[in-house]
Amino acid sequence: MSAVPSKRTRVERVQALPLPPGRFQQLSEQFRHAALWGRFALAGLAAVIMLVVCQCWEPPFSYRTGYVPPRDMIARVNFQVPDETKTRILQDQRRRETIVYYRNRSQSLNQLREALRDQLFLVLSAPSLEQLSSEGQDAWGDFFIGDETAGPDDSALARFAALKATFADDPELKRLDEAVKLALLPHIEHGLLLSLSHSIDAGNQAVINVYDAGHPDLAIPVEIDKVRIATASIELVDRLKREVIQRFEREEAPVAAEMIAEWLAERLPVTLTYDPELSAAARDAAAESVEPVMVPFTAGVTSLAPAGRPLRAEKLELLRYEWNQLRERQTWTDRMLRVGAYFGMITALYMLVGGYIYFVDDRRMILDHLQLARLLGLATITIALCQFASREQWQSEVVPLTMAAIVAAIAYGRELALVLLSALCLATTLFVSQDVNDLVSLSAASLSCILFLGRIRSRSRLLYVGIGAAIVTAATVIGIGIVTDQTMMDQPTGVAPEGFFHALPFSTAVSGLVSEAVWTAGFVVVASLAMTGLLPLVEKLFGVQTDLSLLELGDASHPLLRQLAQRAPGTYNHSINVASIAEAAAERIGANGLLVRVGAYFHDIGKMFKPDYFIENQGQGPNQHDSLQPAMSTLVIIAHVKDGADLARSHHLPAPIIDFILQHHGTTLVEYFYHQAARKSEQNPNGEEVSDKDFRYPGPRPQTLEAAVLMLADTVESAARALVDPTPSRIASLVDSIAMKKLTDRQFDECGLTLLQLDVIKHSLVKSLTAIYHARVKYPGQQSA
Repeated sequence: MSAVPSKRTRVERVQALPLPPGRFQQLSEQFRHAALWGRFALAGLAAVIMLVVCQCWEPPFSYRTGYVPPRDMIARVNFQVPDETKTRILQDQRRRETIVYYRNRSQSLNQLREALRDQLFLVLSAPSLEQLSSEGQDAWGDFFIGDETAGPDDSALARFAALKATFADDPELKRLDEAVKLALLPHIEHGLLLSLSHSIDAGNQAVINVYDAGHPDLAIPVEIDKVRIATASIELVDRLKREVIQRFEREEAPVAAEMIAEWLAERLPVTLTYDPELSAAARDAAAESVEPVMVPFTAGVTSLAPAGRPLRAEKLELLRYEWNQLRERQTWTDRMLRVGAYFGMITALYMLVGGYIYFVDDRRMILDHLQLARLLGLATITIALCQFASREQWQSEVVPLTMAAIVAAIAYGRELALVLLSALCLATTLFVSQDVNDLVSLSAASLSCILFLGRIRSRSRLLYVGIGAAIVTAATVIGIGIVTDQTMMDQPTGVAPEGFFHALPFSTAVSGLVSEAVWTAGFVVVASLAMTGLLPLVEKLFGVQTDLSLLELGDASHPLLRQLAQRAPGTYNHSINVASIAEAAAERIGANGLLVRVGAYFHDIGKMFKPDYFIENQGQGPNQHDSLQPAMSTLVIIAHVKDGADLARSHHLPAPIIDFILQHHGTTLVEYFYHQAARKSEQNPNGEEVSDKDFRYPGPRPQTLEAAVLMLADTVESAARALVDPTPSRIASLVDSIAMKKLTDRQFDECGLTLLQLDVIKHSLVKSLTAIYHARVKYPGQQSA
């Protein structure tokens, strides 16, 4: 007897039902995928680069020239600032007191001593004054110049006799040479000069450093009076008299000593030369040794800048000193908190932009690593350039943001570009520590560029966009400046004249704002012009095409189109017709009609390899497929997609055009040969069942609205050619049946095409085909076709 199975209770049956995984379980499954962690790694790397480039661990310095503080700015820390004016005064004083350097070359004094001996030998060699030779008379004339008032004791004969008598017992003048050498010794050591060669501002005027040539390290300080010839010659005369009288104890010795001393004094040479290099080094060293005069600032007490007055360079420098003190006193905890706060801000912006892309826009930009890297790279480079351009001497962060706005609008479309640039403007304002005025101005510049951009059909388009955005930006700068009481010029001091209504300060403020507005607007125009030359690079990096490049690509003289017209004229004519009707349909739903038109030109270029296998090129000739099996014919037909894509890549066609070639048939069925194969299989008792997978295009399905429009236009244009009597009703019925067949075959599942858009496309295609195949008037005598 078999056991009766026990019945399960209702609770057990409910528990046995397979339920979908919960939200937490779904998230845990997603976190196990390596691709998700790869996207997190890319986002984290971009965040780290932005944090490092902007040095987010340091306190912000948000002040610029012309900023008007709304309240008095009081010191937040105790610090000291060097008083450059007082320090410079002390340094100049120390330079004036510096003992400068003179180079001493004493050889000329030794030569002067030898010349004295030669002259004395010429004089003393004569027995008497009358017997002097001509050379001796010249030498005597240097020692004695006659004076009409001189007495008999000072006559030439008396002085000649005194000279002869003094040195009578020193015929070789050795003792005299020793006396002269001792008298000149101080001048040999210290040197001689007529006057100082340096000015009063270049060094000390009372003492100089003297060194023998080649030995500056042995310089000694010397008083100026000891080396100035005017005073040194007097001392020389006194010393020489003492030395001569001491060595020649004769009554006539003082007279002889005076004659020789006067001869030497009149011929004392300059032996000192000013050394500008050593002196300059000494002055610089003296100035550097001056301790800077410091001005103390007390936290919570000392005012750094008054309220309502624009910041100038000196106030900005003072605020920077305070900022440096704050930065030096930061702890590691403070730095980590700042980095964490900025990282949280970046995460929030990631979530804002990423959420919009994932839920509203094309989520493939996040799921695809390459597209995500491009998006993060654009944001990171923009932030880095803004940080670099925000320096005080430029203040031009509007340039990178304007260029990023144009790039984003071209690469991602207007809607996503608005979201992305709003986030970048906010991030830039926080990273470079700006205020709400700058946020509004930067947003006005970048967002207006996006709104004005539209389609780039000419090279002057970006110039017009820049001018329009510049006007909006200038008006915004002036407006927000007036609202927040910001000026770019000092307001006049004092009381305005009666009846003047204090209009002067306001007009001055407005004129300052106009200057700032013109400066900012000029940067916007410059950025727009710069993007004109960068358009090819943007198209290459982001895989997009502007209307300007599409117009160039769609030229009928393109090598591929010329080859298509020569090898497959029927296909070329078909492509021209498809381009015409597809462009109109794409424009009706807001898609890029020009892109569709150019894509239609190239969508069938693969047919030029085997043109005779396609009916539009066969003419009245035999059908090549009559000798082939359906499966082989299908391979030949399908191959034109792959051949066309390979041909497009070899000719470096852009990626959107290649996508049209690959997607314009999607995964549709080659119905003619499929049904032919199915009939043969039914007629053959041993034949296998035919699978439609073997007769479908490899795809992918259309990924964009433009590709979907091209698919429909391509199919209906080919089918309309086969209509015997293409009346509007027949054309409408044909288009509707083809569209429904594509829809039920799920060819539009991946392109975001709505039913409303599909209906608009159908009406546009019917209108265009009706215009092409319109009825013509039959003239008398004309035979019907």
